[in-house]
Amino acid sequence: MMETGNVLRDRRKRNIGIAAALFFGLMLLVTFFSNTYQELTYPKVQTVTAVNQQLNYVIKGEGTLTPREIKSVYDNSGWKVTLIEAEVGDEVKKGQRLLTLDVTEARNALFDEEALYKLKQQRLEGLQTAYKEVSHDQSSEKNLLQSRSEMESLKLEMQIQERKLSGMREALSKQEFVVAPLDGIVTEVNASIGIPSAAGKPAVQIADQSQGLQWKMEVATELVRGLKVGEEVKLYVNWNRGDVIRATLAEIKDAEATASAKAGKQLFFHVTSTELKGGEAVGINWERKHGQIMATVPKKVVHNDAQGHFVYIMEERKGPLGNQFTIRKRYVTLGEADERNQAILGGLDNDVKIVTESSEPVNEGDKVRI
Repeated sequence: MMETGNVLRDRRKRNIGIAAALFFGLMLLVTFFSNTYQELTYPKVQTVTAVNQQLNYVIKGEGTLTPREIKSVYDNSGWKVTLIEAEVGDEVKKGQRLLTLDVTEARNALFDEEALYKLKQQRLEGLQTAYKEVSHDQSSEKNLLQSRSEMESLKLEMQIQERKLSGMREALSKQEFVVAPLDGIVTEVNASIGIPSAAGKPAVQIADQSQGLQWKMEVATELVRGLKVGEEVKLYVNWNRGDVIRATLAEIKDAEATASAKAGKQLFFHVTSTELKGGEAVGINWERKHGQIMATVPKKVVHNDAQGHFVYIMEERKGPLGNQFTIRKRYVTLGEADERNQAILGGLDNDVKIVTESSEPVNEGDKVRI
């Protein structure tokens, strides 16, 4: 009987042990699945670590070559245009005719002034003859003085008219044609046959070929770091990346801010080429490495608040039922940046996992999954 009691007692203990084991196992299983289910509700994130590299600056864009210097040719004569002798794109030489003007009115005015001058000349001859006749009569001293005065006045009038005629003749000889003041290419013609050129507006614009061509483009301020005036670059022509010309960075200026963009920089490239006339499409894809090798992160991962700039990092803690991941803020000191990457000067270790993407917004202390 005693042996039977011991067997039953041992069996009861074994059953209790098995039941307890099953219970705790079930509890662990429930807890595991509960944690797993809860983790599925956490935001899912993607991470990167800082990369040690140089910043990469890429200047790219397209535009049009324009003459570096344009000479404006004015016609303020007020005379009608009878012939237009140059068109946009024409190569012209210094002194070459650009416009022919109707000088009929000016020529008639000259003829009238010449006729008036002849009349005064005839009147002077008559006064001189009359003076000689009166001079023999000693009793007519008063008449002599009057004749002498009339002759002197008429001579002064004729001197004034001579200068006027000289100016009219010179204007007529010079202004009958509008001519090119230099060698170049016609870029604009503002003239119409039958009407005078607009006062104060260039009748013709000529590009000075001797000054070459230029291209101006705007870029973000950070892209000009390390750039130096005088650097030589390559531009591709007419959208053909295989057809390149050499250009020189001639000037770097501040650009004006607009309603849609903050102020950047203007770059001026000078081109000297006898084959190009201006108006050609050009483009650039200029890639440069600049600065020291330093820790960099994608620009999009950097945020800021009242305390400064920070990144969200993912902290990992190991547990009996799996690893847990928590979002933390890490404040950092920024350096320079290129188009995609931001240099980090302090506050970040290279092996820290930085959040780059998340299925929904995250904040300090949030639990996440990967």
